[in-house]
Amino acid sequence: MKKLNIRILSSTIVIALMSMALGLGATAYFSDTETSTSNTFTAGTLDLEIDDVNTNVIKWSVTNMRPGNQPIRVFKLTNVGSITGYLDLENIVVTEAENGRLDPEIEAGDTTDAEGELGSCVKINFFTSPNNSQWFEAGDVKFQTDIFIADLPSNYELDYQLGAGETVYIVAQVNWWSTANDNQAQSDSLQLDIEFELAQRAVD
Repeated sequence: MKKLNIRILSSTIVIALMSMALGLGATAYFSDTETSTSNTFTAGTLDLEIDDVNTNVIKWSVTNMRPGNQPIRVFKLTNVGSITGYLDLENIVVTEAENGRLDPEIEAGDTTDAEGELGSCVKINFFTSPNNSQWFEAGDVKFQTDIFIADLPSNYELDYQLGAGETVYIVAQVNWWSTANDNQAQSDSLQLDIEFELAQRAVD
């Protein structure tokens, strides 16, 4: 009888402990829940316009070029994107043509039909102009002074910071002053190609 009572007591204790464990599991504690949903990411834009367009812009179409000419052009460059970019001039290419040799060219010492000499007679200046002036003035920054077009480098790493919605004007002054080789350039022609690049980072 005593053993039976011990077994009953043991079973009772086990049941009581299990009930306590179940009771603890069902107990409610203070809690609070907050959310972070609908997180979105949208890419910014870099979009460069020349003279308010996104198409090729022809700035010069000069005929009957001669010593004393100074055809000046202004490039309006605008960042119509949403983030800041850095402006450079890239892929500058000069292509010259002889277009046959006239008597004055031959008499001046022009001996080749392979390539014209116009780019070795005509110089160019480049500068930034906040005021959109065709002439260099206070506040303008020259990044190229009096270089023959034939000697232009392939690029200018300006790293000019152009914020969203900002505009900069780049002036190109072409000057044909008198040189000893002017007659060799008669009837010659040249083509000048320039790319303007707006990049997210400045060149290191």
